[in-house]
Amino acid sequence: MMVEISKGISEKDRNSIAEILRSTGYFYEFEIDTALEIADDTLAKGEEKSGYCWMKVVHNNKMVAFANYAQNAFSTHSWDLYWIAVHHDSRGQKLGSTLLRAIEEDVRTSGGKILWIETSGRPLYASTEGFYKNNGYALQASLKDFYAPGDPKQIYSKVL
Repeated sequence: MMVEISKGISEKDRNSIAEILRSTGYFYEFEIDTALEIADDTLAKGEEKSGYCWMKVVHNNKMVAFANYAQNAFSTHSWDLYWIAVHHDSRGQKLGSTLLRAIEEDVRTSGGKILWIETSGRPLYASTEGFYKNNGYALQASLKDFYAPGDPKQIYSKVL
């Protein structure tokens, strides 16, 4: 599969972000709303003023994966990955790993030393946690019942 990875998003990408997130079956609607709010903030202010970075994977002129990340304002060298998602129809093609490596390189180039990732610990997210582990991330903390009863927050990191 020939894909293009690029930084930034445009107004036309907004609907694709929602479509990709819904296709995964992993996210609550309020989480999708939050992703769209971040996209709207970025589109209104630009990446530099909003503080949010975006990267997307495009195949046949259609966004099939995206990520959203930023430097942590309370650290000299830590960055946070807020969103990374691959459309359900494009899974299994290593697009998530390719996108994650591109983000890591961008963070390194920007002076970042550690990338932090938070995710759910529900059984549904076992493949997500496996993805992070397979890409060199280590579980740093598990916050019991954080999102809901039986739904811990899993915090992963990787030194870049």
